[in-house]
Amino acid sequence: MLAALSLALAVLAGCGSDANYTAGRIEITGDLGAPVTISVAEAPNLESATSKVVTEGSGNEVHSGATVLFRATSFDSRTGEIIENYATGSVRLAAADSEGVGDLADIIVGSTEGSRILVERPGLVAGDSTAVEVVVVDILYTTARGDAADLPDPLPEGMPTLETADGGGPAISAGGGAIDSLHTVELVTGSGEQVLSDSTVAIQYVIADASGSVIDTTWNGTGAVSVDLSTVMEGLRDGLADQKVHSRVVVLIPSAEAAGDGDRVAIVDILAVMD
Repeated sequence: MLAALSLALAVLAGCGSDANYTAGRIEITGDLGAPVTISVAEAPNLESATSKVVTEGSGNEVHSGATVLFRATSFDSRTGEIIENYATGSVRLAAADSEGVGDLADIIVGSTEGSRILVERPGLVAGDSTAVEVVVVDILYTTARGDAADLPDPLPEGMPTLETADGGGPAISAGGGAIDSLHTVELVTGSGEQVLSDSTVAIQYVIADASGSVIDTTWNGTGAVSVDLSTVMEGLRDGLADQKVHSRVVVLIPSAEAAGDGDRVAIVDILAVMD
């Protein structure tokens, strides 16, 4: 039990509320990662693009080419209204380079997870320097951020011994043996959106067998991935349903609910529900 508890405590750093920022003449309302609105007190007059870190996060640094989880929302400075395009305001996973995030790459690379960045770009209307695109960029965390959960005592059959790896991810130091039935054990309880059985979610995960041998993981450099829960093994889908974003959970899956390939242990950080 102590090994699992120490892992839970290791990933706590407090999400908190990030709403209602004022950056000069622009006020941003909305929590980090949530839909945001802006109000513009004074019309800008820009000849070139500018960027400002409104809030600096405490997460991992985003490296060039790494997978970044983010929400970027574009507004018209003249009206404060969202500029509609295919991606504005959506939670996205992309490579942190010019191919993945376009001209935001120079701003995103080198930032830290949990940061909010305000970008202003002239050129919405040719020849009008007051027609500016205002972009609010939230760099979301790729590790669980929540409160330490109360662990069951005794722990269910098959619960492995866990520790914290580099970068804040989980690692299995010893397998827990055979799994008798499906269990979900919360290590960190998030306070975000509730996951449904057919949600598409951004997650980091480790999948191992009952002996603790890792079969698949995103913590080896792959980074967060987007998964449609309606397409995964039954036990993983049922184990993640009704959990909340920012949680870290251990799902103990008996072979019958793991496509008959043997017992499986899944350690999952639930990072976002994708739009």
